[in-house]
Amino acid sequence: MNHEAIFLCFILTCMFIVLIKEWLLPELTVFFALGSLILAEILTPNEALAGFSNPGVHTVAFLFILGAAVSNTGILDDFIKRILTINKNIPQNIIRLMLPVSSLSAFMNNTPIVTMLIPTVQNWAITHNIKPSKLLIPLSYAAILGGTITLIGTSTNLVVQGLLLDKGLEGFHLFDFSFIGIPLVLAGILYFVLAGHRLLPERAHSIKMFEDGKKEFIFKFKVRDDSSLVGKTIKEAMLRNLNNLFLIEIIRKGKTIIPDPNEDVIQACDILVFSGNPSEFMKINDLLGLDRYTPIDTSSENSKNTTLFEVGILGNSPLINKKIKESYFRSKYNAVIVAVKRRGTKITTGIGNLVVKPGDTLLLLAKNDFSESWSDSEDFYFLTNSIHKKKPSTLDKFIMMFIITGILICSSLQLLSIYKLTLIASVFLIISKTITASAAIKSINWNVLILMGSSIGIGNAIESTGLAKIAAQLLTLFQSSLGVIGILILFYIITLVLTEILNNLATAAFMFPIGYSISTQLDLDPMMFAMVTAIAASCSFLTPIGYQTNLLVYGPGGYKFTDYLKVGLPLSLICMIITISLIILKWL
Repeated sequence: MNHEAIFLCFILTCMFIVLIKEWLLPELTVFFALGSLILAEILTPNEALAGFSNPGVHTVAFLFILGAAVSNTGILDDFIKRILTINKNIPQNIIRLMLPVSSLSAFMNNTPIVTMLIPTVQNWAITHNIKPSKLLIPLSYAAILGGTITLIGTSTNLVVQGLLLDKGLEGFHLFDFSFIGIPLVLAGILYFVLAGHRLLPERAHSIKMFEDGKKEFIFKFKVRDDSSLVGKTIKEAMLRNLNNLFLIEIIRKGKTIIPDPNEDVIQACDILVFSGNPSEFMKINDLLGLDRYTPIDTSSENSKNTTLFEVGILGNSPLINKKIKESYFRSKYNAVIVAVKRRGTKITTGIGNLVVKPGDTLLLLAKNDFSESWSDSEDFYFLTNSIHKKKPSTLDKFIMMFIITGILICSSLQLLSIYKLTLIASVFLIISKTITASAAIKSINWNVLILMGSSIGIGNAIESTGLAKIAAQLLTLFQSSLGVIGILILFYIITLVLTEILNNLATAAFMFPIGYSISTQLDLDPMMFAMVTAIAASCSFLTPIGYQTNLLVYGPGGYKFTDYLKVGLPLSLICMIITISLIILKWL
């Protein structure tokens, strides 16, 4: 092993540790690792940044625009309301949910699909007295499985496609993945219907948890006339510095106020509403001139101007790795966090000092127009159906259906490449004003593109330094004892493990050159290992961090890390058996 390969191993090890520990955002971690390879002169700038000119990266960007346009037309909302029934039979509803969602995911980026469907599925489940946790993991897994049906179903497939084209190979056509993807979808649905639904936890919805537990962590104190707090602002009264209590709102003359620490002055007879643990505060409340308030009739205090909202946090949010008080959440969004749900646990104390993590669900108390003001924010995504949207026109829906149909027909007939088709479709959507240019730019998840481009650059380094060849030689040592089938299984397992602890895009870029080297050494079709790489990197069911859709449902479903392992392990084994069997049937 040469010194460049040794240094690359060191960089990869550091990168893996940072990714697993979540010290930095994934895209930053991989980009910094790529930058270090440029500084070490292992890669030239042109070689390192070649991934950003890869057609697969640009195709994913265009698919984000198409996904946003579909969302604006409201097609998905109408669709999901029709497929779910009043029947409370969980297996039946899982079939009705997973089958159409997986079909949609075959032709759309699965991340926006899951983002758009979470509020609808969640509210439908609550309305029909079904725990959302029984449906949200199936929603995510259906989107993942559906992505394996076509070339454009997931960005993982497009990464592998771009790498194949870089090698001068023809690459895959739109439905080349269907040979494996369709059986995987059917097997996944059958698994959940027969056994998987029994392994899913039953957890209450965040707002329902809050309402049921109000008496446990919501406390009210009435300000006496002789209180030392009268005439002081919230800041002057130091009510923002309490260790175990968090001031949520002030009730004044029957009206609810979300207090501003610098402007709102405490008045006599105000009712201060706190969340948390009042044990320490109760010792000094009499000195402050406060009385514990427990009204007989609370109907007069129900605010008509404020509402509870539930929002989720993704890895690209600027709130990540910041304490809530450091992000000035209340003043910036004019909303107060009354509870945080993390890994199935409800947190109601010490909220100001809580560091926000990906997958957190925040329960907010805000004015009724909050969703209208922040529905397009990239800081969080809404998990409630209270977002105000402009009613889409019939023309927009017709244009969207026309474009989707055109892409399918042209791609099936191989008239144009996927890259050109998605480019034309995106331009047409903007020209027809189905989506505005600013909305199109905003819809693109630049974090994903940075991760893709950087991962491809590191993949190039793995190949150019000879590390891919060395890894391939180590795997081929098992040929005499395991045979080609055994090497395929071992390669699949390694890819699967990596995608669970890293992410699907980086794993695909890192494993492709190794698979290509194995195929060269064993004189096998490189398309076979490319297919294994794409499928194994996509089938991430064991952790919430391996695939974006798993992270999306993590907070809303109230799931724990172990829930994914318990539900996903049997499905991962099923997918591996089916994939390897079909690949043997087709290529060996």
